[in-house]
This record gives sequence, structure tokens and C-alpha cells, in this order.
Amino acid sequence: MVKREKRKPGVKKALTNLKEEPVTVTAFLGTKDGVENKRTLFRSKICHDEVVNPASLGFIGCGTIAQALLSTFLKEGLVDPHLTIASAPTDRNLCKLRAQGVRTTHDNSEVVKNSDLVFICVKPQVLTEVVEDLMPLEDVHSPLFVSVVTGVSLVTLEELLGTVVDCPRVVRCMTNNPSAVGQGCCLFTRGTYTSPSDADVMHSMLGSLGLCAEISEHHMDAASGLVCSGPAFIYTAIEAMADGGVKMGLPRHLAQQLAAQTVKGSAAMVLEGDKHPGQLKDEVCSPGGTTITALHTLERLSFRNTIISAVETSTTLTMSIDGKE
Repeated sequence: MVKREKRKPGVKKALTNLKEEPVTVTAFLGTKDGVENKRTLFRSKICHDEVVNPASLGFIGCGTIAQALLSTFLKEGLVDPHLTIASAPTDRNLCKLRAQGVRTTHDNSEVVKNSDLVFICVKPQVLTEVVEDLMPLEDVHSPLFVSVVTGVSLVTLEELLGTVVDCPRVVRCMTNNPSAVGQGCCLFTRGTYTSPSDADVMHSMLGSLGLCAEISEHHMDAASGLVCSGPAFIYTAIEAMADGGVKMGLPRHLAQQLAAQTVKGSAAMVLEGDKHPGQLKDEVCSPGGTTITALHTLERLSFRNTIISAVETSTTLTMSIDGKE
């Protein structure tokens, strides 16, 4: 094995070198690796202000979240599949992307070298190994790295990626399962060397997945406990409500549809109105009626406490990943 010299994380460029460049639609023409590379920058369909999305997009890791992100970006026309590249250890998931016209590889360094924006979508336990295997980049190329790795802080990410490029531009991001149908929650926080235009790009890209907001990093772990694990809590509630309907005589398919629509409609009442969930709950409960009696059963069985404790447990585990407990 040929040993290569890594960049030293301590080498930093002055922050004054970070200049805000005007956003324009540019076409980079030419050929690279024998493939014609019309690197057209795409205007966002999401933001009212004109925002330019990255010409080339890369994914390290092609699991469920990566596939959901990429499928939506392609569907919304935010990126060109021929200017998108993804890597994974095996072809199991890559073959699905190749069918959409996306270039694939088993070499993570190839992804970084050929992308303006790189999504890092790997498990926390393999992140260090994945980054350490990346080849250092030329000074002229500094992609925006977007990590969707659970629980790993910006400080850790910047330290790791500092061996690949000086002053790495890093965004820590989280999204959830409903992003696959454009109804997700996408939150992000920016690192030391990012610029406001990087935030614009994140709003443009992630806004196609549902709700998108930039938040402080100290809120990220709690948000992850609520947003990333939350869909599993709701799916379990839908399944349980459907089971209750089946127990009382409803056909399974109908019970599941009714349970899911009830959750969807209730969420819309909260999101589209200005009433507190407690007030909406009170409006459904008639004195001495069936709903308040059923709610008494939920309270007796610690329904609220169970949900609160589940969010707390998920958040605590997320914090432990990067040693923040």
C-alpha cells in the first residue's frame, strides 16, 4: 500500500480569504475523463430569490436517506443526473441509482474530487475511517460538505475533513423518513468556514424535501431525537390505531387508511391553524363523551410520559455518539 501525506488539520487560511461571490448562472464547458461535462448551474424552484444550486453533486453512502434526498433532487430538477456521482462499498444500492442516470463508483475520493457539494451519508461508527481514506484535494477545489451523520458535531467534522482540504466548508444536516414524499423536516447548522450563500443553497436543496430551517447547533441533538425518531413513533401509533379498529370489526385495509388519514388531518390542523394542540384536543372532547373517556385511558397508561421519554432517550443516545453527554 502506498502511503500518502495527509493535510495537517492545523493549517488554516485566514477567514478574510472567504469572499462572497455574486450568484450567477454559469456554464462550464469542456470534457473530463472522456465525458462531456456541461456543468450547468440550476436555478432553484423552491426559493423566491434566485439561488444557484451546485453544478455537480456527490454522495458518499447510498442508504435510505441518501436515496430519498437524491430522488427528490432529481425529481425537482435541482441537479443533473449526469453530473451526479454516488459511492458505496457494494453495488446493492448503486444499481438503483445507475438506472436513474447517476454515475457510481466504489471510490469515495472520486466523489469528492468531482463534486461541488458532497453529502456524507454514512453510519457514525465508520465516519472516521471513511474520511481518513479520502485523498487530499487540490487547493483550487473546495466542495461544500454536508453531513447527515447522526450526532457528529461540526467541530469533529471540521477536524476530520481538515485532512482533506484546508478550512473545510461543512454543514451539519438532519432530515427524516417522510422526506421521501416531500413531507420531511430538514434542519441544518453551518460550520466556521461557510458563507451565507452556502445557507441559500441548503435552503434551496433541502426545501424540496419539506420544512427546512437553519438552527443553532446546540439544538441539533434534541431536534434529531424528535424529528429523526419521531416518524417511527407515529408509524407505531398508526399501526396501533388500525389494530384497534380491526379488533372492533373494521377490515384491515380500511382501518389503516382511516388511522393514517386521521393523523394526517390532525397534523394539518396544527400546522395550518393557530390553535394549540391542547385546545384542538379539548374541542374534540365532549363532557362525559367517548373521547374524553378514551383519553383518560391513555393518561392512566402514561401515554404522554411514554412519548416524552422516547424523545429523551433518542436525544440522549444521539448526544453520546460524539461524547457530548
